[in-house]
Amino acid sequence: MPVNTAVKITGLAIAGMLALSGCGNGSSSTTAEGSQPPSSSSSSASSPSSSPSTAASADAGTSSGAYKAASWAQPISEAGDKLGTINGESFSVDIYQVATDAASKDSMFVDKETKENLLKKGAPIVYINYVVTNTSSAEIPLGHSLVSPSAKYTDWKYLGGMPSDSSTDGYKKHGLTNSGMKLKEEAPFKLGPGESFNIAENFGYTAGKEAEISATMTPVDASGDLDHDKKEKAETTVTLK
Repeated sequence: MPVNTAVKITGLAIAGMLALSGCGNGSSSTTAEGSQPPSSSSSSASSPSSSPSTAASADAGTSSGAYKAASWAQPISEAGDKLGTINGESFSVDIYQVATDAASKDSMFVDKETKENLLKKGAPIVYINYVVTNTSSAEIPLGHSLVSPSAKYTDWKYLGGMPSDSSTDGYKKHGLTNSGMKLKEEAPFKLGPGESFNIAENFGYTAGKEAEISATMTPVDASGDLDHDKKEKAETTVTLK
């Protein structure tokens, strides 16, 4: 049966059709980013809240006693509801649902057939924070990609991950970071045993919906190049609140 694809729109013109392509070449598992299919976005999506949830409290964006932040990392937030944990061979990822909000603008992706935007301005979105911890006994040197967690609803019908609101203002509003590291820090980013960092993402929100969350970690070698032989990938499935 045909696979739905999406096209990318740039500025005022449609710059051709862009297929959302998914790739999964990891070791133990694989998944991607999350949101809802456009066919159900109007009917099944929950109403957005224009302000942070109560979970996004004053503690958001500050290091928590439960985690030891790496020296190069942004402050760690434990705000929100913990949905689950990904356990890789040498790292773990705690998953927190922090807040809901509304998309600040249309996404760059539309359905190829219906021409409907996959994440319209004003659509409900959810902010998910990932706290990554080195669970091994050895230091892990990382490049700028750090560890890359992403979510994808289990019924997402398009190839590839789902669009998000790219505005950094939303992350700041909810005490989150979408970069993970402090400004002016240089690679390699050495994650010591027991040390953590956090990084967040957002995507279209539907309460009670199942999402596959995956995390990929590719350390760097002594030359600073990605060491694909040591690449790790792990995943779990969670249900949004």
